[in-house]
Amino acid sequence: MIIGMLGLAPVRRVEEVAGGYVVYVQPPALVGKYPEVSVKLTPDQYARYQEWLMGSLMIQDALPELSPSTREMLMTGLGDEDFHRIARDPDED
Repeated sequence: MIIGMLGLAPVRRVEEVAGGYVVYVQPPALVGKYPEVSVKLTPDQYARYQEWLMGSLMIQDALPELSPSTREMLMTGLGDEDFHRIARDPDED
């Protein structure tokens, strides 16, 4: 996939664990080196997560019970601090 090769997409992997799944997300290489994040999902949440990945649902509709921060981690692989560091306005310094 070209997007993945350009470093524009996060890298995801999934492990099945007792009671559900753990989704690991590594931020896109384009944003720099950041640690991989993980989110544990129930089987039902994981099924809805997959629907979001396929483009059937928006993430807030697929997983409304998760916090916006947790959904951001699933989308980008960035935790709150890292997201704010990247998205901040440089003129605010």
